[in-house]
Amino acid sequence: MESDKVLFNQNIVILNGKIMVIENAKKSKLKAEKTIDLKGKYIMPSLADAHVHLPETEEELLQMFDLNLINGVTKLRSMRGDWKHKEWQNKYNIINSIYPKIYLSAPPISRSLEASSAQLEEFVKAVKDSNYGFIKILSIKSQEIFTQLDSLCKKYDVPLGGHFPRLAMGNSLNEDVFFNSNYKSIEHLGGLVGEPNFFESRIQAIKKNNIFICPTLLWYSIGSGQYSYEEFQKLNGMEYVSNKTMQEWIEKTRTYRDKIGEQAYKDEVTKELKDLQEKYQVIARLQKEGIKMLLSPDASSKYMMTGCNMINEMELLKNANLSNFEILQMATVNFALFHKEYNGTIKVNKPADFIILDENPLEDLQTLKNVKGVYFNYNYLDAKALEEMKKKWLEAASK
Repeated sequence: MESDKVLFNQNIVILNGKIMVIENAKKSKLKAEKTIDLKGKYIMPSLADAHVHLPETEEELLQMFDLNLINGVTKLRSMRGDWKHKEWQNKYNIINSIYPKIYLSAPPISRSLEASSAQLEEFVKAVKDSNYGFIKILSIKSQEIFTQLDSLCKKYDVPLGGHFPRLAMGNSLNEDVFFNSNYKSIEHLGGLVGEPNFFESRIQAIKKNNIFICPTLLWYSIGSGQYSYEEFQKLNGMEYVSNKTMQEWIEKTRTYRDKIGEQAYKDEVTKELKDLQEKYQVIARLQKEGIKMLLSPDASSKYMMTGCNMINEMELLKNANLSNFEILQMATVNFALFHKEYNGTIKVNKPADFIILDENPLEDLQTLKNVKGVYFNYNYLDAKALEEMKKKWLEAASK
């Protein structure tokens, strides 16, 4: 993922979960205790979803883990934190566990927050002491509270991220205050879409301050209203949704569309699709400027399923004229750069963390719909193991 060059006919030697050797298979004289023959296959770094909402129950969490592994996703950045999530992280993210690694956000900040300076400091200190990765801002009540929070985050070295902050009445923070804050990532292209008067200055400020952007296009595409009820049921991952849940979703959608009326519904779809076109243009500009982007469908709404929608997000990013390589970078090496980690590449002396595919994803992203194996955290899941996971959750949905 550092270049779009493909290395053919390679042996990869793994010892204790670490890549020790990558060399030409035709010249190799190494012998191994166990050999996995991947002749004709491709491998690439495993994927990361940079914007997930962890579910309410532990059973749902296990389904989330499995469906992501099936789709080659081994890293999940939580964007709607809860204090109980630390217990889940301690339980499932241990040495040798196959479960995807979760990167935790603390309980989010919103404009409804009422807190004294002492309470704010107690909160930020608790986030730091509990080793949460960052604090997400949904919205903020005032510039004063943002400044206090940011000052504390700098004091305790806690990153901020989330929505582009809006104050009461839709006003924005002072630009200098925001862009000199501890903000490390902005979700949903906030502050860049529908903001022509600020667009150029914000693009340059984002670039200067190395702020990462996570567009989450699919959430808006699904919510645009462009799909029929039949198309909804055929979207990726809907096979893992029970018929009861699907019918409830459709009924809610039908009720909403009937309530606003046919013309209002058509007008809404037109507006949403126009907004998507603007998002594609913004993404193309971000890529041109060299601003790092992260990938996620934000599969947190109806007609979306965790793990299964990564390929849909990639397909939408093609509308911004991004190459397959640039799109795959968003879900691999960019995520690693954001977290200052070793993941995202396949190199000697780095942990083995990759997926196995039938075809070259640089040429055809659709090959990601059928992951043939996952090696992660000392574990190897072959095609059979992944099929068993699929079967388990397909059966659960059919009950």
